[in-house]
Amino acid sequence: MPDTKKSTKTGTVQLSLREQLLGRLSEGDVAKKREVSVMTRMSGDIVEILDSLVELEIFKSRSEAVSAFVEQAIAARSQMYEEIKAQATDIRKLRDSAKKHAFEAFQDK
Repeated sequence: MPDTKKSTKTGTVQLSLREQLLGRLSEGDVAKKREVSVMTRMSGDIVEILDSLVELEIFKSRSEAVSAFVEQAIAARSQMYEEIKAQATDIRKLRDSAKKHAFEAFQDK
């Protein structure tokens, strides 16, 4: 379990659960802003849990909670997701090239 205390000039202060979770969930990405909105549907059970986390002021909103958990899930397997991104880029380039060649094949020469 990570250290739940931080040092200040006046001594050690207990970190809030929110600070612990956000610190743990976004290590290395503290400066990242949430700038893209994504709509999703979730089961009522999941929403109840999110609402509980918001009610307890662990997160400011459902959106912040979902964002934190998604970031954690991706960060836990970041190397795999980086490989997926690279492969998706390669596939996109191949698809674009194939479309270009197909278009050229049907052009009158």
